[in-house]
Amino acid sequence: MKKILGCIIAVLFLVSCSDTPVHKPKKLIKENVMVDILYDMALLQAMKSYNPNMLDVMNINSTNYIYKKYNIDSLQFAQNNEYYASRIEDYQKIYEKVDERLQKTIKASKPKVLPELKKDVVKKAIDSTKKATDSIKLKSNDSLRKISIKKGALKKVK
Repeated sequence: MKKILGCIIAVLFLVSCSDTPVHKPKKLIKENVMVDILYDMALLQAMKSYNPNMLDVMNINSTNYIYKKYNIDSLQFAQNNEYYASRIEDYQKIYEKVDERLQKTIKASKPKVLPELKKDVVKKAIDSTKKATDSIKLKSNDSLRKISIKKGALKKVK
């Protein structure tokens, strides 16, 4: 019985590892549209990771949003994703384009500070720090003077 079970598992393993190509889907999504879909999915996933409740509050289901936006269904997306994944070079190009767009988005969202503005900000920070230390010195000197005056006043009273 164990030998028969072992043979069946071995045959299933060999059959599952066969090198059958993935056939082109009937409704093939163009590469540039696939890039758009994966880009939008990455953005929505980032939004969900950053603030999990944000999409829920706005009543947005990210997968349904993608399907409606690109007029596809889950089966069509799965078949196309599997098809492109079986073609490694094409899939890599798609993800490189997605990554490039994401990097552009990140760069565009960062505030641009001019070097002159940076110098002004640093100078203001240094000036405010100097003013704060000067005021601390003045306050400490004043309190020491009050103490010495009080001691001298006590000697005169005796």
